[in-house]
Amino acid sequence: MLSNKQFQSFSKNYFLIFILIFLSACTEKQQVIKWNLQSQATKTSIDYKELEKMTANIKTMSNGRLIITPHPGGAITGGPDIFNAVQERRIEMGSGWPNWWSSQHPAWAVMNAGPFDFMNIDASMMFFLSGEGTQMANELSKPEGIIWRPAWWPGMEFGLLSKEPIKKIEDLAQKKVRIGPGLPSEVLTATTGAFSIPLVPSEIRPALENGDLDAVEWTTTSGAWDLGLQNIVGYGIVPAIWQPSVLADFLINEQAYNELPIDLKVILETAIKSYTLTTTMKAKVADFKALKEFKNSNIKLSQWTQEDIQTWREVSDKTLQQYSDKDDFTKRLIESKKSFKQEYNEYYKLFGPYD
Repeated sequence: MLSNKQFQSFSKNYFLIFILIFLSACTEKQQVIKWNLQSQATKTSIDYKELEKMTANIKTMSNGRLIITPHPGGAITGGPDIFNAVQERRIEMGSGWPNWWSSQHPAWAVMNAGPFDFMNIDASMMFFLSGEGTQMANELSKPEGIIWRPAWWPGMEFGLLSKEPIKKIEDLAQKKVRIGPGLPSEVLTATTGAFSIPLVPSEIRPALENGDLDAVEWTTTSGAWDLGLQNIVGYGIVPAIWQPSVLADFLINEQAYNELPIDLKVILETAIKSYTLTTTMKAKVADFKALKEFKNSNIKLSQWTQEDIQTWREVSDKTLQQYSDKDDFTKRLIESKKSFKQEYNEYYKLFGPYD
């Protein structure tokens, strides 16, 4: 039988052992998971700044258990290789544009907004957030070990900025134009006879300055302004008919995602949705301001004629039919988008702007 002193000593030791076991268990539960997120965006862009806020919020909400480090365009990799990097788990997350993954499957080229696709970002947002969009994107990405999520909507891209005036389709013949790959560039080339060059952001300004480019398409009004293109060019033509409701996307390595505890998955998904809404709205308001800046600058802006728009539409329809003929999935995606657009348009015949 233990004496009182022995019992106290035993109890004290037992209590210390219990504390050590408890602390050890807590340490195991507080395992820190670290990811890298490679973006296409430049460091000064709104979407990249919001990525920094998103990842900081994830760290806070997870109490430091999930740390995602964002990287601006080209830091680890860039362009179409972001898809490969996520697939191979060189990075756990990527953020880019669906049409950049078109070498993986032709449907990625039409996943984004092609010419005369959804004309308003809210229609595209509905399709991907409440319609079939995200489900269909994951049908493409899941076999490659990638989870797909919509990131944000830049909406209508700005147009073309150039050193020499471009006022009609014929002015683009034989010109070297920076534009992203996929359906938009194919339609531009087929319509105008220009050469499409899919440069990433860091390559655009040098190429424009040294004459390797004649004209540049780079995201939205604020994106073009923030890249400083107004300091090089003197002319612009709007709008970007080839991409009316463009969206950005997130790619997540499926194995890395499945390794997350359920609460960290919820934190990640919630943070992504918050990023989507915040970035979309902030960027669009920034476009309003940037357009004023362009109008107050020395750049001379012009718009496509109705005859040119009709030509764009005819070429776009032919190109889209060629995509539809490539495989059943691409055809189904095109039909799904057309069907949703028709429902959207029918509704807004009655409930659209009336002023």
